[in-house]
Amino acid sequence: MFGYFQHTGQRGLELNDFASFSNEFSQIIRENIPTVSNVFFTVAQPVQPAPPMDEEAGDREIREAREQAADTGNPVLVNTLLLMPFTVGAEVVIAHLEGLDDLLIRRVGSDWLDGLGNVLLREFLLVKMACVDPLTGLLSSRHLEEYLNSERGGGQGRLFLISLYPKGTSVFRARKYQYRVVSLLNSFVERRFPLFYLGQSCFALLCDRCDKDFFSEFVSGLVNYLKRERCYRVHVGSTRTDCKQTEDTSVAEAVMNHAWAALSVAGRRGPFAFCNYESIAGAADHPFAPPAASLSRWLLRHARGVDHFALLQFDSWQEHIRDAVLAEAGGEAAVREEADSTFLFLPETDLGAAGKIGEKIQQQVQTAGSGEQVNVGITAFPLSGFKKSETLLNCRKALRHAAFLEPGAVVAFDAVSLNISGDVYYGEGDLVRAVKEYRRGLQLDPEDGNLLNSLGVCYAQMNRRRQAVQCFQRACTCAENQFSALYNLGMEQQLLEEKLEAMESFERALSLPVEDEREIGARDDICFQLAVLCSESGRYERAVELLLSWSEFKNDSRKGKKAARYLGESYYGLQKYTKAMKWLQRAMRYDEFDAEVLGLLGKIYLLENEGDDIALRFCEKSVELNPDSLSLKLGLAKAQIQCGDYSSALTTLQPCLRNKKIRSQALLQRGVLEAAQGKVRAAKKWFVKACEYPQGDSGVKKEARQYLKKLKTEG
Repeated sequence: MFGYFQHTGQRGLELNDFASFSNEFSQIIRENIPTVSNVFFTVAQPVQPAPPMDEEAGDREIREAREQAADTGNPVLVNTLLLMPFTVGAEVVIAHLEGLDDLLIRRVGSDWLDGLGNVLLREFLLVKMACVDPLTGLLSSRHLEEYLNSERGGGQGRLFLISLYPKGTSVFRARKYQYRVVSLLNSFVERRFPLFYLGQSCFALLCDRCDKDFFSEFVSGLVNYLKRERCYRVHVGSTRTDCKQTEDTSVAEAVMNHAWAALSVAGRRGPFAFCNYESIAGAADHPFAPPAASLSRWLLRHARGVDHFALLQFDSWQEHIRDAVLAEAGGEAAVREEADSTFLFLPETDLGAAGKIGEKIQQQVQTAGSGEQVNVGITAFPLSGFKKSETLLNCRKALRHAAFLEPGAVVAFDAVSLNISGDVYYGEGDLVRAVKEYRRGLQLDPEDGNLLNSLGVCYAQMNRRRQAVQCFQRACTCAENQFSALYNLGMEQQLLEEKLEAMESFERALSLPVEDEREIGARDDICFQLAVLCSESGRYERAVELLLSWSEFKNDSRKGKKAARYLGESYYGLQKYTKAMKWLQRAMRYDEFDAEVLGLLGKIYLLENEGDDIALRFCEKSVELNPDSLSLKLGLAKAQIQCGDYSSALTTLQPCLRNKKIRSQALLQRGVLEAAQGKVRAAKKWFVKACEYPQGDSGVKKEARQYLKKLKTEG
């Protein structure tokens, strides 16, 4: 069960192992066969009925040798190239060994080569067993350490540590949860990056990219995906892998120390949070780090006793900029020059007047600097509760806002500036500061749809779902970003089990015209989520329509797995059992441990008379995988009754009879059990109870009355 003692992936070599451990396997070959200069692996292709017309003689000789090696299973020599076949399941992997010494080739014997293949396979398997975690089938922490210390691991990549700690203290529940999150991570990664298990529900992921845009999009997508799949808590810490080795610390140790530090910070940020090490290690270089103490003292000295003022920051410092600022400033103004900025303090000046002064200075700078463009950030005091000391940061946020516009922009600090600064904090995983920025932005513009949507996303990741829903509902009434707000609203309503409301939100989102190509992926996801809700709500025809018209699910393993499952459930609801069986069997190929799929297949096998023993095994396995599900136990009881195992059926039904939700169905099955044993009086009693149960389903009551009528007729 679950592979408690050994994961199936450890029981033999698989095709993907020759990619995952290509360097290790190549090293083993070099150690056993001297003089080999290069090793690479290919999968044997079927024999070509008609070789290419432009194929050269050398290429033809190698192709024919590969075909011979794959067909006979024996090594083949072509000049100084040795082709060694390795049978892996139904496939044959060919190892190309280049650079063999002529003397070695003349002396080597075919018996030695044939025996060497078996030796290499055993050593390959030993490497795999040492590098793969026996319980999860993922790569082990030992392999991660070796990888980081190798030449491959020192590049410009990024390491993610993912903590998915289970809820509760039961060993069985923890193991079951671990299996589930392994399946979720494998589905999300889809073999794009190597995945490792470090123990204690902690996983590692190695990506070959480390740019900020990729990090922010990837890690937020990962956290949201796992949250949507109802993981209890998700924390992600990341760092770059290009650390330097020292006398006391290896590369792997340095990288892991940084990643653990980031994961520790993420764990303090909320139930669903992430952090990258660079954001905490380089806090002093953060774009919104506190200003220098000398600059703050300069501002507060000039602002003392001033009721209102404006502050301008120019994103450069040069003589002609200083001259232009001084020429326009006036006698009461104050100018401060920093390493990369010029500040202008204007007492008794509002934003409008400060903006005009900034534009004039910018024009003079452009003239004096032969077309040079300088961005200007402007703020004022008082402004929506901001302190005097905060005006320096507000100028910097306005400059950050200006960076998104054309060069030479003059930007006054506003709600959009706070939206941008909030996005910076959100991209670093600092949800608390992001929320503070978005809320302050809403003080300036309470109806800004982008701010409302961004605030809702933060609340959702902080598990403050009701507040998130309120933000999304307000954002849906705004013109900007309405599609995203409806999408996010539907997702949260789905998590809150508000299925009808979620379906309405998704339908509204799909009815909006496409305004951005980036919406296409979200629209595909909406179609899938809407189909799931329709299937769960009994709108089976609509669910089938959405899933069959979904353009991408056939070529996407993660989506394909889920689509196959829900198509099977929808066809079952439509009583099209043959089609349901086909899709559920396809879903099993993606995940053979899906308890609900196994249980439903068992029901269909009983209905279609496909084999009662097979149906019973499916139902038993489903309960074994998910012993807490009473609906699966009810299905098992039906199979046990039909197979004549009455004593086991009675035991299985006991917990079902005590549950209010499925009690009516359990009463019906108890009656069926008594009737199957010829106990007519007892069967009638249970059928009457099923008919009279107040919370009973109408379909169950109807079926119970039919059984009673049948018993009276037979009596």
